[in-house]
Amino acid sequence: MTHFNNALVGAILQTAAQNIEMLFVGRVIGGIASGLIFGVCPMFMSEISPPEFRGRVGGLYNLNINLGYTLTEWMGLGFSYISSDVAWRLFLGLQHVPPILMAIFTPFLPESPRFLIMKGRYDEALEVIKKLHGGAPGQDDDFYIREFNQIKAQHELEVRERVGLRTVLRKPSYRKRMFIVVFQFAFAMFTGIIPLQNYQFILYTYLGVTNKTALVMVGVWGTCGTIFCIIGALLFDKLGRRKSLLGSLWVQFLASIAMVIFWARFQLSGNTDLLLGRFTVGFMFVYLVGYAFIMNAFGYTYPSEIMPTPIRAAGNAVAFCTFNAITIMLVQVTPIAIEHIAWRYFLIFIICDAIFIVVVWWVYPETVGKTLEEIAALFGDEVAVDIQEAHHFPDTDTRSDEKIASEVTEAERVEDIGKDHHDSK
Repeated sequence: MTHFNNALVGAILQTAAQNIEMLFVGRVIGGIASGLIFGVCPMFMSEISPPEFRGRVGGLYNLNINLGYTLTEWMGLGFSYISSDVAWRLFLGLQHVPPILMAIFTPFLPESPRFLIMKGRYDEALEVIKKLHGGAPGQDDDFYIREFNQIKAQHELEVRERVGLRTVLRKPSYRKRMFIVVFQFAFAMFTGIIPLQNYQFILYTYLGVTNKTALVMVGVWGTCGTIFCIIGALLFDKLGRRKSLLGSLWVQFLASIAMVIFWARFQLSGNTDLLLGRFTVGFMFVYLVGYAFIMNAFGYTYPSEIMPTPIRAAGNAVAFCTFNAITIMLVQVTPIAIEHIAWRYFLIFIICDAIFIVVVWWVYPETVGKTLEEIAALFGDEVAVDIQEAHHFPDTDTRSDEKIASEVTEAERVEDIGKDHHDSK
């Protein structure tokens, strides 16, 4: 409900704004609501999705975002024919619709089974997993039982190991996961999507496309992005995470090189050779094919997959903080860079694409088809029980998390006293 309240208040302030200050306050409050959604939803999706189509669920989330972009881009064209302030007030007023729909339907969503297990509500967790994963295509009839046993065993292992936020700094496997999360969101933005997405209208007019046609091109951009994100979502679990992302990156890398070449030649012609300008625009759309294919879906799926349950929320928070920080920087810098150095600005993103490809090839493990608990083994961490062997929960521990943690602390204290006593001798 926090998201609903913030989103609704923010939308009201923006729609009814009487001055720029009121509009800014509404934007800030609405931005907080948006941040809550981006931080929670990808994590929730990963925790309720069966491993066989977790990627498609992330792709569906990406599709919804692309549909939102596409709708607003075509609305921008339509509202451009309205001369009064009704245009922007109606445009901003439509922000009321999504939070209202979420407030209506969110109570019908299941709770995350991993959250329920963390709270000791095992019967509820088993019932949720049975409803979500019992009899899912490609799974055995007892898969949901084995998954429940694995999640519970892994959670008890993590409680004994006293996994917390400080563990991220101490444990190499956790540092690697956090590096991947931060790197993914930073370099996804450094592929150049923000300059092209947010300032494409300026680029179109600079490259010789007239004003109304440029607005149409903005709508076409969003529509193409939606089409190719659907294709990417359908192939995400079939191709695997690494092949999907590397394919997406190679298309962006090569398209960016071609775009810069044609843009440079267009500028050498004194901005008069419109054919070169159209080729530049064409390769902007080729780049979009690569980005829309998988990049956003990857960001909404992979970071939540690779972070262990105790720090998954913190990992997602760091991921989207990185995303927003880089986005803000690029939004501020891009207009100035385009004006002063034009195509040379995009050489930065070509270099970043090359770095991105190398890091993905050497560092990113393949996670497709694995439960969230099994992914721990890819980073060298212990998996409490293999999913194939989890028909019965091994050595069921009915103690509370607090009791287990206190016993571990006491054992460590006694061990430290023993060491001190030995050293004193």
